[in-house]
Amino acid sequence: MGYDLNQIVQGRVWKFGDSVESDAINPYYKYPTMEELKQHTMEAYRPEFPAQVKPGDIIVAGRNFGCGSSRPGLVLREVGIAGILVESVSRLFLRNNIARGIPIFMAPGISELVEDGDTLKVDYQAATATNLRTGQSVTLRKFPPMIEKIFAVGGLPEMARARYLAEMAAAGQTETV
Repeated sequence: MGYDLNQIVQGRVWKFGDSVESDAINPYYKYPTMEELKQHTMEAYRPEFPAQVKPGDIIVAGRNFGCGSSRPGLVLREVGIAGILVESVSRLFLRNNIARGIPIFMAPGISELVEDGDTLKVDYQAATATNLRTGQSVTLRKFPPMIEKIFAVGGLPEMARARYLAEMAAAGQTETV
């Protein structure tokens, strides 16, 4: 399932600080199944998060989001997070989330723009995130076209499969796998 960067996203903000660790986002070492992870994601920072998060909500965080181990934030997509907007993000966490098609955006100044519970409007095409309570906006950093394509198809595995199928069709062959 792809992520449509043309779609404007609007949702309730869950605000976090700096250096949110990937092991708190995805505490796989304690909870081995996705259903268990969904019941415990982010609870190290916000104990109420797993019980109160709703599809369409947006995470806003400070610097160095996703630091720590090499776990993507797949569980955040599974609980319905519509977007993650951060001041800065761990490089590995960013790449892992792009590879899995999880919407994460760098938006310098976003932490000062919103309070917990505000409604945020994210318009990737206009490169803006707007707090609907205050009307204030910050600029989103846009991705290169290849990364936009990765989001559109849903991640790197999906992109590889689409490329394989296109090459097979061009060669007049049918899928054998």
